[in-house]
Amino acid sequence: MTEEVFTPATEQRVQELSQRLDAVRARITRATADAGRDTEPELIVVTKFFPASDVVALHSLGVMDVGENREQEAGPKAIEAALHGAHPRWHFIGQLQSNKAARVLRFASEVHSVDRAGLVTALAKAAQRRFDTEPATAPTGIYLQVDLRGEASASEDPNAPRGGARPERLAELAGLVAESGRLRLRGLMAVAPLGEDPRPAFERLAGLSERLRRDHPDARELSAGMSGDLEAAVGAGATRLRIGSDVLGRRSSLL
Repeated sequence: MTEEVFTPATEQRVQELSQRLDAVRARITRATADAGRDTEPELIVVTKFFPASDVVALHSLGVMDVGENREQEAGPKAIEAALHGAHPRWHFIGQLQSNKAARVLRFASEVHSVDRAGLVTALAKAAQRRFDTEPATAPTGIYLQVDLRGEASASEDPNAPRGGARPERLAELAGLVAESGRLRLRGLMAVAPLGEDPRPAFERLAGLSERLRRDHPDARELSAGMSGDLEAAVGAGATRLRIGSDVLGRRSSLL
């Protein structure tokens, strides 16, 4: 296989990204004001299916947080971006197999999709091994992904690809993270259920977050909201927004 040569983003592409980024930031500012909030959520730009050159360009435009869904794509992309001067904070936001935990922690500072005990165990072991070889490494940030579907829709499609733990499992998972040593419980993450109004779903998420903080007061973060529903997420108190297509444009169906 011939190794691809890094090609920097064109001036036209950088301008396009800049304009899209400004538009998204303006939406966030308006949504924050409409919600009566003083502090805007942090923006995580999801670069799935887009090249490392876009990560480099976004970093030059002030993007400090980048999200990825697939380990096999994200790892090489993070290396390539770093070789060309971009060192954003990487967030892993996709469904994760336990046997890939160590690979993800090679680049990711935070994992947003933790939804089962076995994955907590795998991430804790990987984080400890990394700390043993790199003692300066900070604990890995963990978000527990919540399944926000109602009982009826969950039972109709128990294997829906959006994933997440049922709300009644959160206390157990939070305890495992808190006891792990090298993991830091950051808060909750969720994706609005397909075909439903996102506002009630995100309000349920905010309620679950409040309940979680009774036992874990430092777990303040709410990772919620994408291109189509960021206003609803901001209104419900999201502190992290995961925005892809509205910043980067349409993804290729061939990738």
